[in-house]
Amino acid sequence: IHGAWPDNVSTELNYCGRKKDNYRIITDDRETNDLYDRWPDLTIEKDICLDKQNFWRYEYNKHGTCCEATYNQEQYFHLAVALKDKFDLLKSLGNHGIIPGSKYTVQKINNTIKTVTQGYPNLSCTRGKLMELQEIGI
Repeated sequence: IHGAWPDNVSTELNYCGRKKDNYRIITDDRETNDLYDRWPDLTIEKDICLDKQNFWRYEYNKHGTCCEATYNQEQYFHLAVALKDKFDLLKSLGNHGIIPGSKYTVQKINNTIKTVTQGYPNLSCTRGKLMELQEIGI
């Protein structure tokens, strides 16, 4: 997971908490380990991530605050993980014969993800001589 980003149909919402720090450190070890297993910070060591929680803080302050009227912080993270599990895209793509390191058309990837999620994804690719899939937004 990179993030769970609420929108209002046409616009992605950001910093609805007015850029103040609304994040509360998660103190339950089981919760942080479970969250790390599904939403790790890939830029730092696990123990630092679990202690500082800067990535989750950033994501919650930027995106989670935009749905606070409906989901508190704990519910926001639970929803993001539940959606990740429901649409396990790596597994779903593999089940449809799409595996990392191979070449596929954008149409094949779009259609496969649409089969799983019922909606077309927002694909983000690297630029350059060889285009590689970087991120899938659903």
